[in-house]
Amino acid sequence: MYELCFPGAVTGSTEVTCPHCDELLTMQVDDPMGTYSLVCCECDGEFDVDLAENAVRWTP
Repeated sequence: MYELCFPGAVTGSTEVTCPHCDELLTMQVDDPMGTYSLVCCECDGEFDVDLAENAVRWTP
């Protein structure tokens, strides 16, 4: 038996913080090692989340 230990592995979702306004957002995860482009629901800021590198990159 082994345990999955990366974001979104068990629940299908993970939380990220918007790099523009620091709002805590919940995102759905289909590929726990993928990259996702998101738009913040509070400030409309765009950013990318790379789950493989555990990194958030914002778009100015």
